[in-house]
Amino acid sequence: MAEFTGSAQLGKSVAQLLAASEDPAVIAALLPGCEALHRIDPEHIEGRLSTEVAGIPVTAAVSVRRTVEALPDGVTRLHLRLKVRPDIGGQAVVAALVDLTPVAGDAASTTATWRSSSELDPMLAVMAGQRVEEFLRVSIERLIAGLGA
Repeated sequence: MAEFTGSAQLGKSVAQLLAASEDPAVIAALLPGCEALHRIDPEHIEGRLSTEVAGIPVTAAVSVRRTVEALPDGVTRLHLRLKVRPDIGGQAVVAALVDLTPVAGDAASTTATWRSSSELDPMLAVMAGQRVEEFLRVSIERLIAGLGA
């Protein structure tokens, strides 16, 4: 299991970020090689991706779970869970807790602070553990930053 943290100032309000995080087309455009996503229920979207991980072609089913939680002091926590199930078998998951805080005096900006962790099933860990974890880290960071673009 790999854990990572990050933060960024995003050029959208919390409400705009939450709306973007709910849109399957926006999420699909931010995931490397994602062909399309469709909503299966209020919290889940899923689809397919075809990409490369460390130069190795990968096709996979992908699903994203998104929930929102209101925290004290005006902070909104966005829970994102990205699961990738390669066609060769196994699965990889990255989960992120993204705390969204409005920037004082700038209603159009938000500070995003996140902590995330990835988990691979044993088969993927043996075959390509570090490469897959790096792919997951880059994917979740790209997703968070892209919501604010």
